[in-house]
Amino acid sequence: MALWQQFLSVEIEFHSFGGQHIGALTAFALCMLATVWCIRHFDERQNLLFSRAVSIVLVITVVIFSAIKIYFDRFNLLIDLPISLCNLFAVLAPLLFWRPNQRRLEVIYYLVMAGTLQAMLTPDLYVGFPSNEFFKYWIVHGGLVVLVVHNIFAFQMYPRFKGVVITFAWVNVYSVALYGLNLAMNANYFYLVSKPGNASILDLFGPWPLYILVAEMVAMVFFALFYLPFMFIKKTDQPIRA
Repeated sequence: MALWQQFLSVEIEFHSFGGQHIGALTAFALCMLATVWCIRHFDERQNLLFSRAVSIVLVITVVIFSAIKIYFDRFNLLIDLPISLCNLFAVLAPLLFWRPNQRRLEVIYYLVMAGTLQAMLTPDLYVGFPSNEFFKYWIVHGGLVVLVVHNIFAFQMYPRFKGVVITFAWVNVYSVALYGLNLAMNANYFYLVSKPGNASILDLFGPWPLYILVAEMVAMVFFALFYLPFMFIKKTDQPIRA
């Protein structure tokens, strides 16, 4: 099978903690190192351009790979709408990150760090390298972490504890709305109806709906843990202006 055929294929299997998974995590680690270098060596305007460029890459990634699915008649409204948090943030990235704002950033930070990192360690992914779906999954998830970490340290917009409470409230409101949509569509966005098919941390939380309640408590703990590194850092509410 030619490389371009493999890129368009959905028949290449992905195995968690296999070579492809380790390779993707290694690539992500290298991207994080490059991001740290940019934070340390770029001035404010260069960092702003970096942030905007990454946000554009994220939305283009979702659009291109959604277009591929639509072209090959593989787009499924039950699983492919960009309304899960990772895909939603990727689609809205230029709006969310064009002019960094602390109140907005800290909510995204807690959700991305608590959810996206888990999605990278236990991927809900069935198609492996070099399929386009493999690239889309890792570009979106890894790119969000890069973007959030970059914005926090490049612009010194450190998350606050009250952001933990705001994030928890926001995610519950969004979950209620999404649950209603799931019932209407017979879908499972945000895994509110059932657990993902691949092994995940939700397997430890019991059956439905118990795992949702446990996940909420665990999420609150994770939000608080991700706040700890910033407890003693001076914070600012000022958005960066271009």
